[in-house]
Amino acid sequence: MTFEYCPKCGDKLIPKKIGDEGNVPFCEKCERPFFPFSYPCVICLCVSEDDEVLLIKQSYGIIRFVCVAGYIKNGESAEAAAVREIAEETGLETLGIQFLYSRFYEKHDNLMLAFVCRVKKAEPHISAELTEARWFSSEEAEKAMFEGALGIEMIHKWQELLDRRLLDI
Repeated sequence: MTFEYCPKCGDKLIPKKIGDEGNVPFCEKCERPFFPFSYPCVICLCVSEDDEVLLIKQSYGIIRFVCVAGYIKNGESAEAAAVREIAEETGLETLGIQFLYSRFYEKHDNLMLAFVCRVKKAEPHISAELTEARWFSSEEAEKAMFEGALGIEMIHKWQELLDRRLLDI
């Protein structure tokens, strides 16, 4: 998000050179810059103790399966957001969590923080945000998602970590 007006006082921001950053939107009244930012989100590859993958379908028009994801709340760590989102959307307990990588998702201006999350396998209790949650083998999960989905990349990274014995969960 790029600011045009000061979120504190409402004055129009002007471009001002700030160190190595170049021109940054600046409020002369409040005497401070407002750097552009992206909304931080978590995306979680939920895997069971027997390495099945849980995918969800959202209630707002998504026709393919996706990984559990959501925004990080103010003051919340990314790890806490991942555990919260899994519990809120599926009712499942997270047993362990490991950071995979981060990716900028331009379509929604989000910084996606990807985690693989070991969850206790059970029947999901889905929230009103979802229409379905289902367990898949990793091969089936890849076929259930959109081609090029971040979740597919996450499955490959998770399998690489398993093969190299670098998974701590």
